[in-house]
Amino acid sequence: MTSPIPPTMGQRLVDASSTHALRHPDSPDWYKREVHEDSKEKFAWAAPYDARFPQIRKQRQCFAYYVDFHRCQELMGADYKPCVFFQNVYKDFCPRFWTEKWDELRAEGRFPAKFDR
Repeated sequence: MTSPIPPTMGQRLVDASSTHALRHPDSPDWYKREVHEDSKEKFAWAAPYDARFPQIRKQRQCFAYYVDFHRCQELMGADYKPCVFFQNVYKDFCPRFWTEKWDELRAEGRFPAKFDR
């Protein structure tokens, strides 16, 4: 049995903002260990280490996971749940303006990667 794919940090913050109010900057909660540990457990998610990308710069890893997500959807179908893992990783690594540009290129048919193999 596989473990469920956790939501990204961005997804967790969106969910939390709709249910919790933000703390005031002068609140003493900023200095409480319990609050800090609780927020770390609620919000922090990081992509697991990938030995293919030992570099500090994450451009190649961003591109690879973007391609992996779209390849997974192309080969397995848009409703295949494990593809979400690739999406979560590239959304955590990639700046939004990169993925928006890549989405435009895919729509125009000019994206430099193939998704059907």
